[in-house]
Amino acid sequence: MKPRVLFILADLDAGGAQRVILRLLHHLRGDNVEYHLSVIHSQGPLRKEIPGHVPVHDLKAGRVRYAPLKILRLCWRLKPRVVVSTLGHLNVSLLLLKPFLPGGTRVIVREANTPSVRLQHTSAPALYRFLYRRTYPLADRVICNSEYMRKDLLESFSIRKAQTQVIPNPVDMAKVKEGIDKATNPYGEGKKNVVSVGRLHYQKGFDLLIRAFERAVQDDLRLHLTLVGDGPERGRLKRLTDRMGAAERVTFAGHQDNPFPYMHYADLFISSSRWEGSPNSVLESLTCGTPVLAFDCPGGTAEILREGENGWLVQEGDWQGLGRKIAEVIDAKQNLKGRLLPEQYGIEKITVLWEDLFANLMEACAERN
Repeated sequence: MKPRVLFILADLDAGGAQRVILRLLHHLRGDNVEYHLSVIHSQGPLRKEIPGHVPVHDLKAGRVRYAPLKILRLCWRLKPRVVVSTLGHLNVSLLLLKPFLPGGTRVIVREANTPSVRLQHTSAPALYRFLYRRTYPLADRVICNSEYMRKDLLESFSIRKAQTQVIPNPVDMAKVKEGIDKATNPYGEGKKNVVSVGRLHYQKGFDLLIRAFERAVQDDLRLHLTLVGDGPERGRLKRLTDRMGAAERVTFAGHQDNPFPYMHYADLFISSSRWEGSPNSVLESLTCGTPVLAFDCPGGTAEILREGENGWLVQEGDWQGLGRKIAEVIDAKQNLKGRLLPEQYGIEKITVLWEDLFANLMEACAERN
């Protein structure tokens, strides 16, 4: 029987962490390893993106706090050699279960956002910091999607460098191209289109982007902003555009199963996040051939962008500077040549890194036994 690797997701909402795991499952080779997916709450827009060849185990737990016993039972039934989870609260739960898993089970936890910043915005920051320090050193490997994140974990949470590994978020370039090819230009004529894609959440800083955009409009009245995505901040952001008299210049496009035409046909992509891990939308925009203007926020954005070659960085939170820069670089796309996405983010390279990690952990386990 092939050794098994079990991935665990909390849900199938349209989040970057979920997309990364589903993308990997589409490309991981099952020649020598059997891959399984477990989902704590299986409803969500990404349900349709689960690969058909991957066995799915719906725990029907509703929330992570109700799932530990179900995870434990599933692990004893499947006896996976490696278990992988992503997102902090699920990672903590899995690591607390580690002593009770079948003997020799290796546990990999993957971080999606810069922990020291993200935990400040949880309901109990001190408790989560305590749990991270207690549980993360128990992991067989902690996967970071940027060097910035790895440094943050080493300095803030008592993790040994040998426990960590940087594996960037992957981009499936073929899927991006397919998405572009099967849709037309979503924008009207005569405008200069600025776009941002992501969950409408405080982290993403869309309130700062709207203010920056209105500053940019003072220099160019042809600018139009499109926000692709949905989330808890939608109502507040719409009210902000109304108060600023910007409703006619800002389009809320909602969640799009295929956001790539919005990126490809835009003149400029903006990442206005207050903090990040390694933003998938930035990688995808570069794959679409559209340069990125971003805040130099905590996280790995600065590791992706090369100033003036595939994008530009503005001081974290400086929305006025962001607005001035929009007007300055809005016409730069036509002058940028060659591939904008750094080659290390291609799905083929990332898949090999994960497959090698699984093989190394399984080999080390076999030697000890």
